[in-house]
Amino acid sequence: MTQPKTVFNMRFNDSTSAGFTRRQTLLGALGAAGLSAAGLSACGGGGDGASLGSAVPGSFSVDPITGIGSIIVNGIRYDDSSASISSDDSAFRREDLRLGMVVAVQGTPSVGGRSSATRIVLGGELVGPIGSKGADSLVVLGQTVTIGDSTVFASGGGLDALNSGDVVEVHGITDLANNTLRATYVEKKSSPSEYRIQGRVTTHDATARTFSIGSLQLNYASTDPDRVRITPAADSLVRVRLGTTAVSSAYPVNRIRKPEDALNAFNGEVELKGTITAFTSHTSFSVNDVPVIVSGVSMATYPEGTGRIEGGAYVEVKGSLVDGVLVATRVKLEDGVQPGGVGDEFELHGTISNAATSGSGGSFTLTSSSGVSVLVDWPGNVLFPDGSAVNLVNGSRVEVKGLLVNGNQVAATRISFEN
Repeated sequence: MTQPKTVFNMRFNDSTSAGFTRRQTLLGALGAAGLSAAGLSACGGGGDGASLGSAVPGSFSVDPITGIGSIIVNGIRYDDSSASISSDDSAFRREDLRLGMVVAVQGTPSVGGRSSATRIVLGGELVGPIGSKGADSLVVLGQTVTIGDSTVFASGGGLDALNSGDVVEVHGITDLANNTLRATYVEKKSSPSEYRIQGRVTTHDATARTFSIGSLQLNYASTDPDRVRITPAADSLVRVRLGTTAVSSAYPVNRIRKPEDALNAFNGEVELKGTITAFTSHTSFSVNDVPVIVSGVSMATYPEGTGRIEGGAYVEVKGSLVDGVLVATRVKLEDGVQPGGVGDEFELHGTISNAATSGSGGSFTLTSSSGVSVLVDWPGNVLFPDGSAVNLVNGSRVEVKGLLVNGNQVAATRISFEN
């Protein structure tokens, strides 16, 4: 069964005059020259990198936000106080970042699990009306959205607070082949000016200038040619902005572009989670359509071995990025821990306000340095490694680890004091 994958949009990279992306040109050159992954790594590490670029110290993570303080992505705690933040080409405020939102973060080298973010880009996958609702799923613009215990709902209430016809923005882990999305964040929207969708083109009529993504019909016959940045050929991956009213069962397209070239803008240390979307061998494959080359096979490189490294596997890859090619030093299976699933633990750092007790437990609001607030409930059996419940007073700085409840609250399992 194909596992879901993280798909993220940062920026559009124009094709070369021959119709190839810079990444494709590089891969073709690598193949023609017979270069090994080791040779590529050497170029990235300060060798002759005239044609490939040179890796620079830094970190790059793509995943949902699993903590605040400022934000935590892929287990790295990023200080976002000096970062530029944008969402699909629009400016975005750091205080509007939320648990569960899918982001790409570029920052300084990670030291002790900490980094300073220089750039954060949100990847809202889907904006549109709910066509139907199931016990643990939604259908939005023809795509099935599955809901897990760790799906964050901006206004709380979970699925019970949503109805058919409501417009939502959904972040999550997508399975493009099946047009499904495992939601990590869901927010109800009020009268957006346009909808958004990302996926693989199912059919394309070049004459009529129409195409489909799954069951969704789209028409770009009247779209400004400057905003048709990629031809939506069958099986191509596209990101589309569309009008909110269908005409003759097809939504008018406002813009089409290539959705996944975020990594081409960055050379350096990378940690990427996602699905193996193309597989040639254990040392040559793609994750989320990003080409990966692995040098050698060892327990250090493959902690669980190579037996299940195959197309559709959900993996974490670490290595160095050089002109869009990820030179991997570690490939690890991530079975059962896809964001939005059951048992995801959140980590919160911030200051307590609205502290209250109830029976043997209590609650408080935790606000991060960036102004993001989360309601925390704590039971009588919560673990206090370096204090006790009497220290939970307004103004105290704490670290909280716990599980999501009621869509947008965290039930603490451990509380540590940082004062």
